[in-house]
Amino acid sequence: MPHKRKGRIADTAAMDSNGVSSSLEGSSKLMPTGLYLRISGEEAAKGEKLNNQRDLLFSFVKKQNDLKIVDIYSDNGETGTTFDRPEWTRLMEDVRKKRITCIVVKDLSRFGRNYIETGNYLEMVFPVLKVRFIAVNDNYDSEQLESSALQPLDTMIKGIVNEAYAKDISRKIFTAKEIQRKNGLYYGNVPPYGYCKDPADPHHLIVNQETAPTVREIFQWKLEGMGNFQIARLLNERNIAAPMRYQFLAGAVKAPRYENSIWQGITVKVILSNRTYTGDLAMGKKRKNLSKNLTKSRNIPYEDWVITENTHEAIISRELFFEVQRICMQELEKNRASRHCHSDIDSPDDIFAGLVYSGNTGLKMYRTRNYYEKHGMKYRYTTISQRDADYSKCSIVTIKEEQIRETLVCILKKQMELALELNDYLDTVQEHQTFLSRKEALEKQINELAARNKELTSMQADLYLHYSEGLLTREKYLAQKEEYRLERLSSENRVAELKSTLERLKIRFSPHNPYIRLLLEFYKGDFLSKDLLHRLVDKIYVYDSKTLEVVFKYRDEIEPILKFRESGVLQ
Repeated sequence: MPHKRKGRIADTAAMDSNGVSSSLEGSSKLMPTGLYLRISGEEAAKGEKLNNQRDLLFSFVKKQNDLKIVDIYSDNGETGTTFDRPEWTRLMEDVRKKRITCIVVKDLSRFGRNYIETGNYLEMVFPVLKVRFIAVNDNYDSEQLESSALQPLDTMIKGIVNEAYAKDISRKIFTAKEIQRKNGLYYGNVPPYGYCKDPADPHHLIVNQETAPTVREIFQWKLEGMGNFQIARLLNERNIAAPMRYQFLAGAVKAPRYENSIWQGITVKVILSNRTYTGDLAMGKKRKNLSKNLTKSRNIPYEDWVITENTHEAIISRELFFEVQRICMQELEKNRASRHCHSDIDSPDDIFAGLVYSGNTGLKMYRTRNYYEKHGMKYRYTTISQRDADYSKCSIVTIKEEQIRETLVCILKKQMELALELNDYLDTVQEHQTFLSRKEALEKQINELAARNKELTSMQADLYLHYSEGLLTREKYLAQKEEYRLERLSSENRVAELKSTLERLKIRFSPHNPYIRLLLEFYKGDFLSKDLLHRLVDKIYVYDSKTLEVVFKYRDEIEPILKFRESGVLQ
């Protein structure tokens, strides 16, 4: 929430019919505030009004003890992609006259949808003009950010602007896809196994006569009582290409890891649960959260899926599909009951989960159980399920869990010994003349560029004033503005690079090097805890039962230190 100044202001404003302060005793203590409202032409055509924005902002300002509403600026039916708007222009004129020193908007999208220009206002224009800017729904208050020592102001501003941009893009993408779903259009990259895209319409599926018979067989075998792994085994024995291998051979996917992929139980399970084979299109099963993480998605409940019937030719009947779902549900309940009955032998924490890969194929390796009467439960890692191993024709890599553990402990002990050596060495490195010279050179470049950026900021402010006073034509103003913007952008990028290099240099060549700290944690006795292991190790490659390769997350940090110690060359 916006920062509130200390102390109580006892006097309250008298409001006119528009809610604007007409008189105020002791008003010098309050910031003259302008409320900025905007709806687009499209929103206005739909009957949307400015009243909701207005009420929200009035309610917000009312709760603040340091703001006074002086005027309201309303752009009705104006696009947010440009700042050439009548009321926005009037507001900026009042800002330059010092009539307004604080601007309050509903959110950044109301302020503007040109996110580069929005960032320019937040980072450059408002600070120069000493304007406080508040975006209520985005929890953004420039005064609060400036008083914060948690992170640089420009970083926080860019994060907010980028978040607003991502949210806007996310909404547009979701809306477009929602329309496609409701119209029964297929928009996936690779069609389900058994189908291909219609050459005449890429959003329409047609039956692949080469693979569809396999889909029918899979459903029939399941109906007859075969398990998923049994079905996978049979398909592999018949040398039928697995779905991703089929796509690889057809040139639809390029990743080499699919060249030798085989049928597995999970592959069969995915096919058996896909309603697309009934001629219905089920879309919207997952949704990406673009404003937070472009790589993450969340599952959508079944009742919220968009299902459009009869969009393409069916491979199996709906009756067969739902009967198979009933069989799969029975199997699931049976497996759950079995796991519950054997809870006394549940596995301990899998500390290597997600770290172990085949060094030969790059395939992820999974933990499976091997039961020995004398020694209790033992575990191993393999590239595929144990039940698939006896028929697979590709190279299977298998290793005991204790072998991974023992080997990793030995490797970590050697790394720990090196860390102890380097920790002592790094105590003196930052006093080394080569290090100091490199540090000073970087700082000098940063300061020179920062001075030039400050100069450009002042020049930009003067440029607008000259334009507003009629001393520059619009064409000359825009050309010069673009020249300043490009130079500033290049300079800012270079400053960011230099600061990153300097910070990396300081951390790398100090006893606070994260790699050194983590290894010293290991030295203190926290042997192979899951948390420490996943902080240290990126991947563990298994080539055979005796050969391991461990890739550490901070491997790029240690090599420059060793090189500097040996040759005096600083990277």
